[in-house]
Amino acid sequence: MVSAKSFWLIAYPLVLAGFSTPLLGVVDTIVIANTGQLTAIGAVAIGAVVFNTLYWLFGFLKISTSGFTAQALGQNNLNLAQMSLFRPLVIAFVVGTNFILFLIPIRETAIHLLVTDASMAGSVRTYITTRLYAAPFALGTYVVLGWLIGHGRVRTTLAIQVGGNVLNIFLDVWFIRLFDDPVAGIALATSLSEVMTFGFGWLFVHGHLTYSVQRVHELMNVRAYLTYLTVNRDLFIRTVFLLLMTGWFTSLGARQGVETLSANAILFQLQYLIAYWFSGIGQASTVLIGRAIGQKSKAAYRRTVQIGLRFLLWSTIGITLLLSVAHGGIIRLFTEDLALRSTIETYYMWILVYPLVGSLAMLYEGVFAGLGDARPVRNSLIYAFIVFTIVVVLLVPLIGNHGIWIAFLCFSFTRSSALVMSERRKRLRLFSSSRLSGRWYDDERINIKFK
Repeated sequence: MVSAKSFWLIAYPLVLAGFSTPLLGVVDTIVIANTGQLTAIGAVAIGAVVFNTLYWLFGFLKISTSGFTAQALGQNNLNLAQMSLFRPLVIAFVVGTNFILFLIPIRETAIHLLVTDASMAGSVRTYITTRLYAAPFALGTYVVLGWLIGHGRVRTTLAIQVGGNVLNIFLDVWFIRLFDDPVAGIALATSLSEVMTFGFGWLFVHGHLTYSVQRVHELMNVRAYLTYLTVNRDLFIRTVFLLLMTGWFTSLGARQGVETLSANAILFQLQYLIAYWFSGIGQASTVLIGRAIGQKSKAAYRRTVQIGLRFLLWSTIGITLLLSVAHGGIIRLFTEDLALRSTIETYYMWILVYPLVGSLAMLYEGVFAGLGDARPVRNSLIYAFIVFTIVVVLLVPLIGNHGIWIAFLCFSFTRSSALVMSERRKRLRLFSSSRLSGRWYDDERINIKFK
């Protein structure tokens, strides 16, 4: 039976691991901000949007791998569990290699769409070029981490992510002193750490795999890859709308001036920290929901959602209090520039609202990942983007950057509300009929009778 203790034993390494991912971006921002070069801060912020766009489009490589692996293990199907690693890993390296092959059009398109200040173009070009060569390994790490999470090996996941991020932080501080161009130093540090993080993760994975001629034949099954991509279509669409919002948010901020763009970049790093904290709780739900589905246990499903909501509530209270009490110190941590600190103070209040409106989305995305049903997640992002667009059109011309942040919070609230309602409808159908229909790795519709 799922208990608060068993949930926490899975959740806390995932929370810490997830927390460490945006923490790296925070360190990048702090290091860049303390150079006093606002153009460099803006260039790194724009570069981060580009890679969020490229990598998050394929975030399903991690999300679906963890869900499908947990389901396969719930069925005690070890072959399916291993193929849940191999197939997405092949996709990750094919996609990453194509990013490198199309480096120039990707880079120049991003600069054309996002760079409004010509003085930033050179730095953005350097950042994108340097980072893109590590793309196959960055995407491969998504798969490795998802597979380990699906196995419940969350401490190993924590060790890999923290190890990679500590390395990145060390290289950031070293390279920014070593290179005359701080943007080039940050980009190279991140690229090297992405390659080494994948290698570190593979050390934990390869000893648990078996290799055979039959497995090679299975890997060459083109239909299986098409099926896998079809299953993940909804997650891909979900990510497209998420990134459209993030890119538009950054572009709108850039139009308000370099200082506002820099302030938004710093505040958005705080938002990432909060979101990844909640995402760790969601990933714990993915593991336990996936096991419940594999074991056909209605009680385990219900209990997992209840405990996840409890953890979410206390996290929201704690984070909001911390952000309120320590806001001065948090802002000073990022920059000593008085003008920039004043701009951040102007918009800081919106970050205090984010945990209240955005946390539920992280939990319920984890629930639906465990169910193997991404359609409600996709729909929630579509609804949220429509709301974001309406609010931007109505408010940004009137109140500028405040309107951008209000639109973002409306986006987050819509996303959370849509997922809560979708899960409630799903649960009512699930429990009233004592059956569950869900998408699995082979994309077949199956009905599972619950205990």
